[in-house]
Amino acid sequence: MTEFPFRGENPPNPDFLPYGLLVNQTSKLRGTVQYERPAYLQGHRLKDCQVGAFAFFNAAGDTSVYRTRLGRYSQIGEGSVIGPPEHPTDWFSSHPYAFTRPRYMPGIYLLPDFERLAPGELEDPGFVATVPNLTVIGHEAYIGAGTFIKRGVTIGDGALIGARSVVTRDVPPYAVMVGSPARLLRLRFAEKFVERFLKLQWWRYDLAPFKQRVDFSKVEATLDFFEERLALGELQPLRPDTYQISVGGERARIKPLDKPLFFA
Repeated sequence: MTEFPFRGENPPNPDFLPYGLLVNQTSKLRGTVQYERPAYLQGHRLKDCQVGAFAFFNAAGDTSVYRTRLGRYSQIGEGSVIGPPEHPTDWFSSHPYAFTRPRYMPGIYLLPDFERLAPGELEDPGFVATVPNLTVIGHEAYIGAGTFIKRGVTIGDGALIGARSVVTRDVPPYAVMVGSPARLLRLRFAEKFVERFLKLQWWRYDLAPFKQRVDFSKVEATLDFFEERLALGELQPLRPDTYQISVGGERARIKPLDKPLFFA
């Protein structure tokens, strides 16, 4: 395990570049964040997340992501909120004093006034354990700026969520969703192409050796090419180095993991 000074500057933190991570402020990472390299977290806020290879956050660092599994090549716009904690709306009170625990909101328990009123760690799990804990952003899914995604929702592979949409239900693969609440506008591609994309699952493979042999703007021709490479056994699995960052006090700690987060 390697330790680095706790930094808060805006330029990329040079300590993490050798580990395939572009991050500006490790102070905005909370809990544990696991990632496959390369990952582009910039200055966004992530808490207890898993991030697939080539996942990309817009450079404007003001998105908040909680307990979310982000697929490979996923793209996240600025100003979004993904998988935020929820409060019970049908209880006597929706305030955290009624349902939280020290492990979920340690900072708020630092004040004795709150600790005197709120549940202790050893009491029954209560509300927090009853809500879905994992939000999923599929491989190569695109989340437009200013989007809200409810905790526990799954965004399918290749889906596109329009800017400022509010997503409260699962989204099918390669769907284009817009609005508040988000509604299906259309599919990104004709159904015959969607079926081929989902069968190929190109994000499982290392495409770098073929970058000079395809034009990614040509959908059908590129699908034809990689389907043929797969049939010939020429596509090799992408097995990126994978790490875990834990932030606590004034230190950010990073350690390697023994297998990728996806398709291990």
